Amino acid sequence: MYPKQRNNGFHPLLKKRGDAATLAALFVVAFSGVILFNVACASVEQLRSHIFGVALLTLSLELGEVVRRLCLVIEEIQHKQTRYEGSWMRVLYSSFDFRNGGTIVVLGTVSFLVVSVVLYLDCDTFCRAEYAVFFFVNCFVAPQLLFLFGFRDLSRVEVSQIIEKENKNVAAGLAWSYYFGYLKLVLPHLEGLIGKSDYKYKIAKKKLFILLPKNCYAYSRISDADPRIRYAGNLPSLDINRGGILQRSYKHPVHRIEMPRPDGEIDNYYVVLEYATPLMSLYDMSENPECGMSREERDEQVLLFICKLREILDSCKDCRGKYKLVPISGAGWEIADALVGIHHIHGW
Repeated sequence: MYPKQRNNGFHPLLKKRGDAATLAALFVVAFSGVILFNVACASVEQLRSHIFGVALLTLSLELGEVVRRLCLVIEEIQHKQTRYEGSWMRVLYSSFDFRNGGTIVVLGTVSFLVVSVVLYLDCDTFCRAEYAVFFFVNCFVAPQLLFLFGFRDLSRVEVSQIIEKENKNVAAGLAWSYYFGYLKLVLPHLEGLIGKSDYKYKIAKKKLFILLPKNCYAYSRISDADPRIRYAGNLPSLDINRGGILQRSYKHPVHRIEMPRPDGEIDNYYVVLEYATPLMSLYDMSENPECGMSREERDEQVLLFICKLREILDSCKDCRGKYKLVPISGAGWEIADALVGIHHIHGW
């Protein structure tokens, strides 16, 4: 199937990023290390010189980053009361929060010891102005220039990776809210509610079908999006004490899909069907300039929402197997086709 026709015109769904970039970086380091080692082994003097150079470079780069972080502290001091509750420790911790702090400390300590030992053993050779200039530039000049000219700015890929790993996407927040505030409460009771309803013999698939339009727009009535789908009624209400509201009522709508056959007869399918309501928030955000979300960003967020929601629900034993995500393009009469297509592929 052509990629753009997958998932009812929704296009292919996202997959979680792997470790290919990390493995590529490790390969480059290993390959370069082998070459440099072969070149450096020409003589003991050259080997010592290269070891000293690598250690000095590593130490200067680490100290240069520390100096750059100190520049960040100068700004954060201005916000000590409002952002850090007046705590100097929180200011310093936020500015010097390295992800691999232990590794950085070990690497810096080893580099310092190597530089110190080499200078002690052969001070006349390595105490030279060229090394001092090199160290000074790497500590105080190069990091600041890279910062000022924007070379340290993260790429869109890196920003996306960080946000995904730390669950800081708008989509991730909406998916967790949808789960904790609704799906986790109702899905464990869905089969029991169907069994108590007037549709217990008509609903063949005891699942909640969740519509996920790519444009995030949810019609007030699903029949407005596809006239072949008719509202049939509700399952018995589920009453839960929630958020200070006693006996809060949750109702699932049952819809009847009317699919004409070539002979003029109509096949009826009954499903528990509703939109993923959090997507309307994404739609409204993309339509409101004050939110600062473009339609391209909305398209990315809805993909992330689907992936995160599936991940959350599949990891919950009370929800696993009790739902079906139905991504659709959001254009044209396609909902009935998508649902009946699921029936023909997976069985109703």
